Amino acid sequence: PHPFNIELTLLSPRNVDIDAQREATHFKNRVLDLIDIFVRRQPTSPLIVRLVLPLVELIVGTGPDEKQLSDKATGILRNRIGKAKEISTTLSAEDAQKTLEELHLLARKASTTDILTTLNQCSLYLSKVLLHSGASEAVVKTYRESLLDFATRKSSKLNTAFIDEFVKRHPQAAWDLREDLLAACAEALNVYRQSQ
Repeated sequence: PHPFNIELTLLSPRNVDIDAQREATHFKNRVLDLIDIFVRRQPTSPLIVRLVLPLVELIVGTGPDEKQLSDKATGILRNRIGKAKEISTTLSAEDAQKTLEELHLLARKASTTDILTTLNQCSLYLSKVLLHSGASEAVVKTYRESLLDFATRKSSKLNTAFIDEFVKRHPQAAWDLREDLLAACAEALNVYRQSQ
């Protein structure tokens, strides 16, 4: 083949697009590595709350060709943030509350149980942060809405573990949901949801 034809083949839009996509994926991977290091070394930083939603959006929005990015973001959310022993005491409760509400909205529409599990762990982390800062009313209100969604909406993607984990980890806050739990049984969509 003629050398000029080889150069044209290498510079074809298809090859340039593949290289650009590969570079973008590599860059995103490095950014996730930096986020992982930051979360590991600064577990009490108030900025961690602001990282939750972008990482969740990365998980929900990636396609099958970026599975490695999705897996890495899931690992950060589940293993670093979701299991954090130390939490920030200087964060904006308003930011954490908005993030918790967004997570619950996403959980009600979660496409897979794997994503729902990740959202659950993030929700528990944010609940812990908010309860520690004295914003228990916001946490209870958000879980109340999710409980009602689970009991009364047929297309709800929530499962019993989503509420059950909250009750187990934060029993004092969950005690405020006792009347809502009883009311949800009466208002349940069907016998299956009622028994759950």
